[in-house]
Amino acid sequence: MIEFLLLIAGMAGLWLGSEILIRGATALTDRYHLSDAAFGMLVLALGTDLPELFVAVDASIRSLNGFDYSGIVIGSAIGSAIGQFGLVFGAAGFIGFQAMRRRYLPRNLFFLIGSIVVVGLLSWDGQLSRLDGLLITAFYASYLYIVISRRHLSPDATVRPSTVESWRAWLWLAGGLVLLLLAAELTVASAISFGKVVGLSNVAVSAIIIGMGSSLPEMSVSFAALLKNRGALSVGNLIGSNILDTLLVPGLAAVISPLTVPRVVLLIDLPVLLLVTLLVIGFLYVSRRGVRKTEAVILLGLYAGYAIVRLTGPGS
Repeated sequence: MIEFLLLIAGMAGLWLGSEILIRGATALTDRYHLSDAAFGMLVLALGTDLPELFVAVDASIRSLNGFDYSGIVIGSAIGSAIGQFGLVFGAAGFIGFQAMRRRYLPRNLFFLIGSIVVVGLLSWDGQLSRLDGLLITAFYASYLYIVISRRHLSPDATVRPSTVESWRAWLWLAGGLVLLLLAAELTVASAISFGKVVGLSNVAVSAIIIGMGSSLPEMSVSFAALLKNRGALSVGNLIGSNILDTLLVPGLAAVISPLTVPRVVLLIDLPVLLLVTLLVIGFLYVSRRGVRKTEAVILLGLYAGYAIVRLTGPGS
């Protein structure tokens, strides 16, 4: 019973943390006349991806002592990226994402697809060396530079006046982020315990609950942003998080300790990530429909198929 109550508390914390985070984020974008998408890519993406970064750095440091935790780093990075575009876009798509401006298509297409291609090519020999890690990290740095240098040129930059002081908005942002991360940790931990109580296998708990848990911050932020008609904030967060997971997480980890990349990642995970990325880009920037119920079902179906393959197929 206590596990179930902790699970409810964790879910409540996710909702409250998202509400506080979005309140601070929208106040800052309004005050500084930034676009929701740029703020989501720069600030929210880094904040909501802190768990993956912490896991990668910790695993790489442990690998320096002779243990190989490469699978944890690569699995959490690529799996989280697939979850954000398949699971989060799919679930939040039932509320609906509007189509985005096509002027951003070349930049997002270049970095979203480029990140997958770069990681795939550099790891084709079965490992990511420290030099590979530096190259991947430099590619992510170039993405940040372009987004930051062009943040004021967006026609979506808000002109709504904000009555919230800057320090108070930043405090909301930081407080909401901390609460969101703590609530996600509590939710995952209590869900695992609850799963064991009700008789779920370790494989099922790890694949379903932990896999979804890494996407809980982005999912919470997405729902909160959509309900407040700030969909661009959610899209920016998801795109920025996806690029960060694909580039910065394995890149930084490889700089600390070279990574061994399982062949199954190159044959299954990266192709699935490429497919779901192309679908999201097509829905948001090409079809002009955005992501609605039909598109949401497609993305969720793809994610479900991926989960089944990873549970029962090679490397499971």
